[in-house]
Amino acid sequence: MDKMICLVDFLPLERQRILSHVEIMQLPPETYFRYFPISPMDEDWGLYVTTAGYVKVAAGGTYPPPSHPKDYALTWRNGRILHEFQLHYIMSGEGIFESKTAGRRKISSGSVFMLFPGEWHRYTTNKATGWHEYWVGFDGQYARRLFRKGFLSVRMPVVKPRQEHSLLELFTEMISEMRAERMGFSQLLGATTLCMLAIVQAAARNRGGADTHAETVIRQAKVLLHKDLESPIALERIADELHVGYSWLRRNFGHYTGLAPYQYHLQLRINRAMHLLSGTTTTIKEIAGQTGFEDAQYFSRLFKKKTGRCPESWRRLYLAKEGRNPDNVVI
Repeated sequence: MDKMICLVDFLPLERQRILSHVEIMQLPPETYFRYFPISPMDEDWGLYVTTAGYVKVAAGGTYPPPSHPKDYALTWRNGRILHEFQLHYIMSGEGIFESKTAGRRKISSGSVFMLFPGEWHRYTTNKATGWHEYWVGFDGQYARRLFRKGFLSVRMPVVKPRQEHSLLELFTEMISEMRAERMGFSQLLGATTLCMLAIVQAAARNRGGADTHAETVIRQAKVLLHKDLESPIALERIADELHVGYSWLRRNFGHYTGLAPYQYHLQLRINRAMHLLSGTTTTIKEIAGQTGFEDAQYFSRLFKKKTGRCPESWRRLYLAKEGRNPDNVVI
């Protein structure tokens, strides 16, 4: 199994402004996360991101994964208290969440749960299902103001947004920005988090609104597309599995996500390729095969069209940013 190299920038307790050294961690391929030091500029922005990432835990797998900083360590037995807010989105799978104020809640596919500063909590996966989780930690004057004004409530930490497709797109965008680390990316992460909070707030206000049949089917279709990134899209098979027509699925998928199923799946495969380029020593030809492209040259052309750089150039730039020698990687 390939191993992914993950950057973890350790953030000291009580948010001391000490820029920590970068440590290279060996984590399973389906895990990526970072912890960010906070600058005075970030604090002045009003809403800054402290950590973000994703993890895909298979049925029976260990949760949470290792290598998180001590201040973020979580066990089911002891629970945890953080000094920041966090938003967790469960794309698929099931689990349990519990907090001091809200008590115990069941978590299912499509759920979002919030963590609050100073609020004891714990959560874990259902061993029978595992889960695919995205999260972002954040804080700042604006975040605290939203909390004081009641837009974020410890009494309602678990919601199920109807705009789940938008939430997944925002997390995908956030992970891409974390990898690229372009100028001003800290503010971009903060702005993306605010968009997520707007979706959660809308879900809290519409607490009684159930998903429509179409929303449920589209969410299930996205889960299936995420599971199969090693081959081109087979929309007819997905439609059969979900007991809907091919044309109906294609039309409604575009309506709810803003993308045709092919384009949505292609972006997922490109994101997977970026993941492999940045975190493994797998060759370009092998990465093409692992993301469903039989022709490595065709893969390279599509990758450049989507990212602005060919795979070789993208990998060299990424490795150089991390201070690693690109010449040590077989292209």
